[in-house]
Amino acid sequence: MNIEANKILFILMPQKYRDVEFTIPYHMLKNYKRDVAGLTDNIEEARGMDGSKFKPEKLLKNLTNEDLSHYSTLIIPGGPGSIDYLWNNEMIANTIKYFHENKKIVATICYACAATAQAGILNNKQATVSPGSEALKIFRQNNVIFVDKGCIVLKEEKIITAQGPKQADEFGHAIIDLLKHK
Repeated sequence: MNIEANKILFILMPQKYRDVEFTIPYHMLKNYKRDVAGLTDNIEEARGMDGSKFKPEKLLKNLTNEDLSHYSTLIIPGGPGSIDYLWNNEMIANTIKYFHENKKIVATICYACAATAQAGILNNKQATVSPGSEALKIFRQNNVIFVDKGCIVLKEEKIITAQGPKQADEFGHAIIDLLKHK
């Protein structure tokens, strides 16, 4: 397997991301080339809701489609910050659509799954999300079939959704499995 052909782009919110939803998959994918893109340039490091910190190497707004073409996988951790930073964010939606339209892996967990629904790539498909009322409302509004299950993998579509921090390990393994079988 050509590891370089499987470059991974994480998008990390500047604050209130769910720490384990980022750190567990990030460390599980240590054998792959990983880049982390932040959403704002006015902070030095992203801060998780449980205290972890990470300084993104890139800014999402500076990445062109040419830059994105070098990645095989998009991973977006969730957390309560998703409501402010991911939901109703056109840049996030366009990035998700780009990866999906170019047959790349899109993997989201927790409230980040609602952003995937808003991007329109989950219409009439089964997916999961942390089952808060607002996230479920977004699923309904975007005709997503909610499944109350830890992790949903749509292999043909190359889409992974997971409910939350308890599924971070399962989420990471699902990403690795899709990378190995693509």
